[in-house]
Amino acid sequence: MNHEATPIEERVPQVGDADTDGTGQAPGRATFVFEVEGTVFKHNRPRITGGEIMDLAGIPREQGLIQINPDGTTSSVAADQEVHLVPKPQFKRRPRFKRG
Repeated sequence: MNHEATPIEERVPQVGDADTDGTGQAPGRATFVFEVEGTVFKHNRPRITGGEIMDLAGIPREQGLIQINPDGTTSSVAADQEVHLVPKPQFKRRPRFKRG
């Protein structure tokens, strides 16, 4: 996929568009951003599950997800694990290992 010539507003999926997020506040009050393999996504709540991230990014849940931490280390993210979107986290699909 080539996203270089596409403006970010056209390639950023919006998620969490319910009337409220359980806090009683209207959506759009803040935008939280996260990146998955070079594609930027916006979310209107400060938390999201690993499964929601995989669904948005088109990553099969059985493949898994890893988070790239600010110090360069990585950690696995389970589908039901809640992720805090502050500061801007980065993710990528878990690599597949093949024998031979």
